[in-house]
Amino acid sequence: MSEDQLPATIVICVSGDSLIREEAKFGFPSGVETHLAGDAREALSSMEEMTPAVVVVDIQSGSAGGFALAREMSQIPRLAGVPILFLLERTQDEWLAREAGAAGSAVKPIDTEELVELVLGLIPAAA
Repeated sequence: MSEDQLPATIVICVSGDSLIREEAKFGFPSGVETHLAGDAREALSSMEEMTPAVVVVDIQSGSAGGFALAREMSQIPRLAGVPILFLLERTQDEWLAREAGAAGSAVKPIDTEELVELVLGLIPAAA
């Protein structure tokens, strides 16, 4: 299989913030397919059809929230091992992210290069 035929690595970005979604949409290199969701429910719906390599979750992700999404994912065997990067409002919330099972976290605002670097660092080698 040639490089052009390899399946894309899927990253789902969950945020109600249009700026974060735009950065995720256009910031990743080729080979990384980015799916955007406005809230946790939309993200879970997307994950019914695909298994992402990494999920980026804004802690303020709509009515269900980022922590609820992490909890839901942990209950679905196919999604339980997917790394989650939480985007936080303040550094004091880092412990909450760890308790929720986050593989990483960053405090907003976050620039595109940092977001991409953190996400790419979480993609499993086999992805």
